[in-house]
Amino acid sequence: MEKTETCRRRCDHEFPESPQQEELTKPLTSRSTCTSTTPADSFSSRPALIKRSLRRGLKRSVLAKIAAGSTILFVGSKIHTFLTRVPLPEPCRHVLNSNARLRALPSSQSKYATPGYYHNVPNSLELFSENRVICPKQTADTLRNGGIASASPRQWAEYRQAVQEAGQGWKGVGSGRGLIVFKRGGSGSTWFDSLLGNHPSVDFRHEAHHSVFAPFHGPEKATQRMRNFLKGGKKCRSEQGYCGFSISPTKHAKDVDWSELIRVTGASIVVFVRTNVIKRLLGLERKSLVHALPKRCRRGSSYKPEMKDDPACAMNTSVELGFGRIMDGTDEANFLQAWDLIETALSTGGPFQILSYEGMQQNLTSTFETLGSFSGWPLSSFDWASHVRHAKVTSEDLRESVSNYDEVEQWLQNKPCFLDMLHSENKQIFPLCHAPRNFTVTFDNDADVDDVEEEEGENGSDDGDAHRR
Repeated sequence: MEKTETCRRRCDHEFPESPQQEELTKPLTSRSTCTSTTPADSFSSRPALIKRSLRRGLKRSVLAKIAAGSTILFVGSKIHTFLTRVPLPEPCRHVLNSNARLRALPSSQSKYATPGYYHNVPNSLELFSENRVICPKQTADTLRNGGIASASPRQWAEYRQAVQEAGQGWKGVGSGRGLIVFKRGGSGSTWFDSLLGNHPSVDFRHEAHHSVFAPFHGPEKATQRMRNFLKGGKKCRSEQGYCGFSISPTKHAKDVDWSELIRVTGASIVVFVRTNVIKRLLGLERKSLVHALPKRCRRGSSYKPEMKDDPACAMNTSVELGFGRIMDGTDEANFLQAWDLIETALSTGGPFQILSYEGMQQNLTSTFETLGSFSGWPLSSFDWASHVRHAKVTSEDLRESVSNYDEVEQWLQNKPCFLDMLHSENKQIFPLCHAPRNFTVTFDNDADVDDVEEEEGENGSDDGDAHRR
């Protein structure tokens, strides 16, 4: 009995209970016999464990632990393991159970052909329309080539429940209950933030660089403040530890190690985007006009609907979009709003959910219910519609909102993905677009990569070096 208890204590130390990101603090010893009761870690990579064990001649012991529910991925000279007694949702298992590397195959070997500039990214529409959860340990190249693996919110909820029932979840109030929402301006995130912040059981803050830490704080201080808040510290006003915030990660916290922050807090990541890039551009134009109004007409950058009859708060119903705004702005808006956020989330190595502004327009309740399924937040049985306090200033019909609509239509003839957005229907969700800054070169097996990039640059692409990020 004493030996069993000693073994259990040693296992608890060597393999901390966490479904997400706790790393080992001690090497495996040859006397350890705790292979069958090891709590699993769903997403952590453990190269140190494997390397130390191999160096000490304990290959069999290591393989025994791996056989208990892990997968090894070989990446160059490094070995990554993922120990999981509770299997991931079925769509995610092949990501860890295959011998695939942590980078996509070249485009010529991919199952999906990468489309040309300004065309839709294969299989990306369902990510937004179904609020999909992107499986852990994938790359942006896989997304560009149409092979990204994702699970439904319901599948992820079932996985989360299984982890908790197996006793592998985070312990204590606040642990593993944090929520980080990656977003950019002009995406409708203020509406999302304000609604989520109204829920009585959670403490969700709009823009962490103003509400959790200060803009003048360095990355270390900012990380410390965010870590304490996400773990249910004193600043969090949720009794149950449901604490979260929104932030533009590469704009307001570019030097923060998000992977480490998620590892130590167990927080969930959500990427919030507006899928219609043209409407986002229009929203940014309108935002600048709202900022110019008297303070009584607005809440920050949002227009107050109750002030619409005030003459000083009057706004034009349409806006002119200039040539530069359309030709350069579509690429920038597409990259910064969607690709940059998604790539930042992918770089953490953990799972994350994609939510959209248009999805909220279609069904508020469904959007927040799927968020609750993924994050574990108690978001059901709440009347979201009764808490809407923001009004749309522009019409959903861009013919009414863009004063030079016909001119813009001509400019977008060579950008079919964005042209579809100009012709959008009410509350329509769109797939990702390939723009030069996020384009993956497609080439034949016999082609020379450098020759292809040079040829593409000469044929009128924006930048011969922009084919690879």
